[in-house]
Amino acid sequence: MVSLIIPCYNAEKYIGRCLDSVLNQTDRNIELIVVNDGSTDKTARIIEDYRHVLESDITRFIYISQENEGVGAACNNALKKVTGEFLTLLDADDIMLPESIEIRRKWLEEHSTYGLVRTNGYYVTEDNLELCNRLLEVNEYMKNKENVFNELFNGTTYLWPGTYMIRMNVLDKLYPDREIYPSRNGQNMQLVMMAAYVSKAGFIDIPLMKYVLQKESLSHFSSGNVMQKELNAMEGYKDIRKHLVKQFMNEDDQDKWNDKIDKLYANIYLDIALKHKDKDFAKSCYENIKHKGNIEINQQINYYKLMNPVVYWCLRIIRKLGWRPKKENYDKKIND
Repeated sequence: MVSLIIPCYNAEKYIGRCLDSVLNQTDRNIELIVVNDGSTDKTARIIEDYRHVLESDITRFIYISQENEGVGAACNNALKKVTGEFLTLLDADDIMLPESIEIRRKWLEEHSTYGLVRTNGYYVTEDNLELCNRLLEVNEYMKNKENVFNELFNGTTYLWPGTYMIRMNVLDKLYPDREIYPSRNGQNMQLVMMAAYVSKAGFIDIPLMKYVLQKESLSHFSSGNVMQKELNAMEGYKDIRKHLVKQFMNEDDQDKWNDKIDKLYANIYLDIALKHKDKDFAKSCYENIKHKGNIEINQQINYYKLMNPVVYWCLRIIRKLGWRPKKENYDKKIND
């Protein structure tokens, strides 16, 4: 049996279609655990409307209602109820395609040495769910890579929950008390990334879910608040990575991994500052990265596009010529 966890918060606009995608599965041997994380809209009512059909059409349906504690706490409450051999998660605004559960389950049953399997999927937009012309994974190298921990750790491959399925015996060795770090977000990171740390990951090159891009998610914030919201989210993910290093890595390796995290997020913060054209914060981030000694030519170009257009055009010409400049020559100009 496959256990499926769906955490949700104020999901009245899309929880119905998400549950429909569960009911449309070709494999109905599903233990569905829906966790309502303190929704204040009609989410609870909609879930209750589906209760009868879910209880009759799939193997087991569990509904958990909790105070608003965040997705990490929601996941912990659900994990304690899991009885399936395999586990997958799904965000309430995303959609599983009909063979998603069956194909992933069969793959893991046929490949006993793999701890998890990942699949392809589609990026779609809320206003056109049927337009499936953009795949999640197009990199052939990543499709054939079995040890994906570093890519997950560095954020260079996706972590969308509807694309993964994990063996519960792998997770139970990692989290014997079935307790992950109770963060507001990042439950997929803690489950998928650490499963990939201790086991091989297979890949099924078939789109089995739709990852729905939400246009309005930040539209009601002012520009400054959008940047702060993004920074707060990244701080949360950074905190999770630091926690995972402390919990799972050998003590002798922890400094190395924490240094990787600091460098990773220094670059992310610079990208956010540049996107929002915050010169003061961009300069602070740039100096921090320069201090760590890992400035890339593309970062220099993006930075100087905001800070000094003359240097920006010089760097673009230099890149076309294939010559990598010494960064200190250009760093001096911005401070003159």
